Amino acid sequence: MSHTTTPTIVPRRARLGRRAAAALLGAAALTGLTTVTAPTAGAATWDHTYSGKGVTVYVKERGDIIKVCDTSKNGHSAWVAVMDISNNIDHYKLKASGGKGTCATHRASEGGRYDLAEYSRIALNYEGAGGNGSYYVSYVNDH
Repeated sequence: MSHTTTPTIVPRRARLGRRAAAALLGAAALTGLTTVTAPTAGAATWDHTYSGKGVTVYVKERGDIIKVCDTSKNGHSAWVAVMDISNNIDHYKLKASGGKGTCATHRASEGGRYDLAEYSRIALNYEGAGGNGSYYVSYVNDH
């Protein structure tokens, strides 16, 4: 037994309406997808990211933004010491002391010791394991 189907005849106007609706739904879905995947407003794009046991340090050179985050539930705070080794200056120590998932940030707009010299070599000594190994890195602050 063979089956044949009779095509449904849809008036031209209805077909255009369905196409327009499909296009609008597709555009809305794409817009929704873009909104979901786009970075949030004000999110920093980090120039440098350094990680160690229990700690991650983020650096944005423009604005001298330094952020330290505690990444381990180990009972120890994460910290970073910021130094200008070109000019032999110990700037500050920053500590994320609220446990895993907490962060602390300083930036040049706070003035004084948080405003790092341009074209200087900035050193970061950071740790997150309670004295069980610290890390040392440096970069040239050229943005």
